[in-house]
Amino acid sequence: MFRGGTSIQNKVRYGYYLCIAVIICTAILNYLNLRAMDKKLSFSFIISDFFEATLEMRRFEKNYFLYKEKHDYEENLHYTDKAEALIHNNRKAITMLSPETDVGAIEELIHRYKKLLTEYHEQRGTFSSIAADALEAKIRQIGKKIVEATEGISIAERSYIQSMITHSKRWIFISVVLVIALGLLIGRYFSRMVVRPLKDMEDSMQRMAEGKFEKLAVSSSDAEIVSLSSACSRMIREIEFRQKRFMMQSEKLITLGTMVSGVAHELNNPLSNIYSSCQILQEEIHECDCTYTHEMLTQIASEIERAKNMVHSLLEFSRKTDFKQKPFSLKYLIADTIRLLHGELPTKVEILADIPEDAWVFVDKQKIEQAFLNIIKNAVDAIPEEGAVRIRAEKSADGGTMLIRIADNGIGIEPEKLEHIFDPFFTTKEEGKGSGLGLFITWEIIEEHRGTITVDSAPGKGTVFDITLPVQEV
Repeated sequence: MFRGGTSIQNKVRYGYYLCIAVIICTAILNYLNLRAMDKKLSFSFIISDFFEATLEMRRFEKNYFLYKEKHDYEENLHYTDKAEALIHNNRKAITMLSPETDVGAIEELIHRYKKLLTEYHEQRGTFSSIAADALEAKIRQIGKKIVEATEGISIAERSYIQSMITHSKRWIFISVVLVIALGLLIGRYFSRMVVRPLKDMEDSMQRMAEGKFEKLAVSSSDAEIVSLSSACSRMIREIEFRQKRFMMQSEKLITLGTMVSGVAHELNNPLSNIYSSCQILQEEIHECDCTYTHEMLTQIASEIERAKNMVHSLLEFSRKTDFKQKPFSLKYLIADTIRLLHGELPTKVEILADIPEDAWVFVDKQKIEQAFLNIIKNAVDAIPEEGAVRIRAEKSADGGTMLIRIADNGIGIEPEKLEHIFDPFFTTKEEGKGSGLGLFITWEIIEEHRGTITVDSAPGKGTVFDITLPVQEV
């Protein structure tokens, strides 16, 4: 139909000329009609505001009775005043719109509602439970009657608007026919030649915004689309790479900050023992009891070794390294991870590990420890008072993978949340107590090791994570 080269610029120019012609024709036909409708619709907005005000009034009423927050009461009072003012200032218009509506009765209901809610708020502490419940029920009943009356006005308003639309159809029939005919013609062309490739790009960018990085594939011969598609594909690859690195490093720093305080607390014990032993040796140095001195020095050496192991584990976890898999003892990895968490454990929560001596996995030590740390820390946080996190492992029947099961007896996870726990920025913890990246990064790490991770949980019954890792290089 149109010929102008494989360029969006030429196609848009032709479409622009046609759109101008359509706009001129339809504008003349609709101008007078819109002027008439404008006056009639202005009143319908008042009815809509009144209806919305009553709905908001009821919403904050429910919130107030549920949470007893002063903010909800003040918001309710604000919308009650607004509804009262709207109906008072538009009595004649509402009566004209809906003659069967008793506007005075609605005003009286709103006034009673406001008075009773104010009384409930100001004297809430003096009411007995039965009296408070009775007054609350009465307020709810009046609120319900107000909404029902408002709905009647709203229905009348819709009928009024419908009559205006029916009347307007006669004025806009010719313009609608013209717009539909030319719109279908122009739209079909632009959908096939311009809009469809742009829509494909939009969908791809939306998926990227949701965290789903996919290759951008757009079928178009237009020079602008081809160039933009190539640039976006490069950008997606770079963003995906940078985002993963940033998110993993960010979560690692958060975890590291938590562990530092715990390790510092744990270091206090060996340092105290070393200090005590040194004091004893200083006091008894003149007596020169070689056996006792040797015993004290052995104890000092043991405590120093213990402190070194703690610091070594912390430094090894924090060190930035490239991904490199090696065979490691699973028992050692779990013990090292628990050591990092030991200082953060609540007094009534314990971690019980049952790992065979011959359990080995082929992993990147630093990253897999971060994955274990995230899961175990979440398990500990899920136990409200006292309980245990149990860790056990067994080799698969074919001997190619190791199954690690981490189970807790905490509060569990609701079924509707369970399917989202590996999504980025999703957390079941209270606001400010979780970044929502821990389990997402754990999933990424397990996937990087070509392993699997699944979760089973139920509210009040705890949570179980099953992880499979390779026992040798794949």
